[in-house]
Parts: sequence; structure tokens; C-alpha cells
Amino acid sequence: MFDIGGGELIVIVLGVLLLFGPDKIPEIMKTVRSQTSRFEQAKKDIAKEITSITDSVKKDLKL
Repeated sequence: MFDIGGGELIVIVLGVLLLFGPDKIPEIMKTVRSQTSRFEQAKKDIAKEITSITDSVKKDLKL
């Protein structure tokens, strides 16, 4: 998805460790995980709403 290589990933991890320290990493990962879950749920809700609208329009056009 982001096309990140191994070396780049190591640099990112080291940067996060230097910025936040090892004590904050679990808290940061928990926040990232929960926000990712929220984003995925919002994406599913939007897709469901679009499907509902297109189905409704299809029904109206058939009448």
C-alpha cells in the first residue's frame, strides 16, 4: 500500500522511539489500532449507504 522497504521501516521505528520513548509506544499503538478500526467501520458504513442509495435509484428507474 505505501511501498515502504525494510530500511525505511527501521528508520521510522527508530524515529518513533527517539520522539516518544519506549514507554509511550504501547499507548501510541493502541491509539493507532483503535483509530484504524474506526476508519474501517466508517468506510464500511459509507459503502453500505452508497449501495442503499444506488439500489433505491435503480428501483425508481425501473418504475
